[in-house]
Amino acid sequence: MNVRELPPLQPLCDRHKHVVLLWDERIEGRALLGVGAKRSLLVASPTPGGWDSWNAFVEETQRRETWAFGWLGYDLHESLDLAESHECLPATPPHPGGWPLMCWWEPEVVVEWAAGSMTPHLVTREGALAQEVMQFLTSPRAAEQVADCTDTEAWQPLEPCWSEEAYTSKFRQVHDALQRGDIYEMNLCMPWSGCAPGEASWSIFERLASHTRAPHTAYVQAGPWRTMCASPERFLAKRGRTLHSQPIKGTVKRGQTPEEDDALKYALATSEKEQAENVMIVDLVRNDLSRVAAADSVCVDELFGIHTFSTVHQMISSVSCTLAEGVAPLDIMQATFPMGSMTGAPKLSAMRHIAALEEAGRGVYSGALGYVAPNGDWDLNVVIRSLMHHAETGRVDATFGGAITLLADAQEEYQECLLKAEALRQCLVP
Repeated sequence: MNVRELPPLQPLCDRHKHVVLLWDERIEGRALLGVGAKRSLLVASPTPGGWDSWNAFVEETQRRETWAFGWLGYDLHESLDLAESHECLPATPPHPGGWPLMCWWEPEVVVEWAAGSMTPHLVTREGALAQEVMQFLTSPRAAEQVADCTDTEAWQPLEPCWSEEAYTSKFRQVHDALQRGDIYEMNLCMPWSGCAPGEASWSIFERLASHTRAPHTAYVQAGPWRTMCASPERFLAKRGRTLHSQPIKGTVKRGQTPEEDDALKYALATSEKEQAENVMIVDLVRNDLSRVAAADSVCVDELFGIHTFSTVHQMISSVSCTLAEGVAPLDIMQATFPMGSMTGAPKLSAMRHIAALEEAGRGVYSGALGYVAPNGDWDLNVVIRSLMHHAETGRVDATFGGAITLLADAQEEYQECLLKAEALRQCLVP
């Protein structure tokens, strides 16, 4: 199913607190729509009890053989029982956007579009809400129901919260840590902010999804909190007892001509710098998965794969394992969260430097969002290339960054942040 052929879901977003639409694997693949909430879990800040509640929520979802959708914010790592003492991590102020770090719910209605199909199928039980949703999706009038978001005064463009000089100063501090041997690689991320009318969330998402056509695209709404996500990166997919992770390290823009595009793609594929960054994170992910894997089951299925999207080429690797017996959802998160591509290596040391340099929490950014299916499988992306919109205040937050190694150049890394931001900046217009 193609998002550009969808009826606008603005009326559903207006009528219902919880609405989620996400794609499984790629924009033309299977899509899932969830509406309403039978039960929900919301955790505002990092607390050990929050993770226990999430584990219980997921296990109850599996027991009930139902669906669950939601997100896990990056800053939740502060309350995980990590391999080393996390008390050494510097305390950071919460993200200024004020988002809850954990929000999960069991939807009342789930609708599925099979890969390549424009026909919606109800996959939960019949009922009044199910009838309303299906009638809306199949009504020709749905295509005419578009929100008026033309109040130009309510829009403010997405702009970086750091100056180029501030970014360069932080880059140099990372470089000093690399030279001391404290870390081998670190993901430095720069916050951006803007503003949009509360009713504009869905229209922003339509532009974003159509422009980027990313594999793990998602629109997630829980009351005033709306995430418009165009992530190309998978954090974890669980299929039976198999876990898959697909870290990304290495990005280059698309060319203006086929010849330039091929040249840029080749340059990315053969870049020693990008391969060095990528393989460090692959090793980190292998190590993370090994903590919950059956013996000798961790495997690198793809190394340095070049994947092409509408605006960029990216270097993506794929790592998998077979889960050991008796592993709970929380065990998996303790071993793997947050995604190593969003921290650096060694992971905990990189996270300490992130906390010191970025000055505030990341919030939802570089965490994960996705679903748990009735059969116990799940699929979680990495929250990157995303806009976080608070419908009541109008505030829009985004964050962009990249991996820094000894081979990195400050100007090139700053320009890569701008490249990643450009597609999202184009979506934040009246």
